Amino acid sequence: MSDQHAAAAKPAAIIDDVRSIIAKSLNISVDRLTPETHLDELGAESLDVIEIVFAIEEKFDITIPLKADEATRLTTADKGGGSQDVPFSTVGEVAKIVEKLVAAKTSKAAQ
Repeated sequence: MSDQHAAAAKPAAIIDDVRSIIAKSLNISVDRLTPETHLDELGAESLDVIEIVFAIEEKFDITIPLKADEATRLTTADKGGGSQDVPFSTVGEVAKIVEKLVAAKTSKAAQ
């Protein structure tokens, strides 16, 4: 694993990167972003969220399962073979999802 991916796998690094991507996409100061900050409170519209998702996917080399009709929800597979909606509305929720996807990718690569 490269140093960049090793650093990206750390939760503190992930939330910092997510905050930076959101701040850049919305043209706001990263200081305004806490884990509890709602994207819609920052004026993020669905197109902004899609751009944020693309930037995050590119940065971490992951795929985020965003619902096409509702940019604040994700669809993830659950253990029973069905799917569940996951909120994607705060900076913390975004970071948590990225952490899980990066961890899953890392564990697959290690197999």
